[in-house]
Amino acid sequence: MLRCYRIDGEDIRPDAWAVREVAQAMLAGNLAVIPTETVYGIGVAISAVPAAESAQAGLTVNGVPLPPADSGYRRIFSVKHRDLTQTVPWLVSGPEDLDRFGCNIDPATRALANELWPGALTLVVQAAPNVPRFMQAADGTVALRASASPVVQALVRSCGCPLAVTSANTHGMPAPTSCEAVELAVLEGADVAIDAGPTPCQDASTIVSVVSGTLSIIRQGALSAHTIERVVAAAMPEACPPQPEKV
Repeated sequence: MLRCYRIDGEDIRPDAWAVREVAQAMLAGNLAVIPTETVYGIGVAISAVPAAESAQAGLTVNGVPLPPADSGYRRIFSVKHRDLTQTVPWLVSGPEDLDRFGCNIDPATRALANELWPGALTLVVQAAPNVPRFMQAADGTVALRASASPVVQALVRSCGCPLAVTSANTHGMPAPTSCEAVELAVLEGADVAIDAGPTPCQDASTIVSVVSGTLSIIRQGALSAHTIERVVAAAMPEACPPQPEKV
């Protein structure tokens, strides 16, 4: 049965008891629906993702076997009706985690994290060796974001590890911006939830990658392209060619 904790989404110090209860549930391997500042997400604590099954099970991603089907991580995909080869972004504590879970971080990506985290910005980086292969994209990358949501920040601190979280909707449906908007099938597939009211941004995060000095905005979201380009141009002018002035 789903346990739902209702808290004040505008409180910069979210209810400590509710956060502790949900964090303990996530550390026990349970699947949680949580609010970010952009949309509601569904996910697990990274440290609770179990070891992969034997390769004899037949299901592999990037050549390595997946965790058991009843694990919280695998249930993300079954609840969302999502292909197992798709990746789940990691919610981290801050810019310092770029070097913990990423490698070969370029100056532009580092500048984006330093200036725009916490915020509605997801950075795609080359995954560090401690990121399980089945949680990486086919090109060896992982998506990282430091959320500005006080709830997420408190959960990451309480869990002591990143959270693997994706939008709490089934494939093809809009990402929910309130707990009320989360599909019943998604809520029924989770073990615990936090209802903090409507999200402040009402839009998904912007996803960005900088590879070999080239900026790529993979998904335009709550953070504008102009803001991204301004930061990247300051760090690596060659990554963002100057735009013609408007007359």
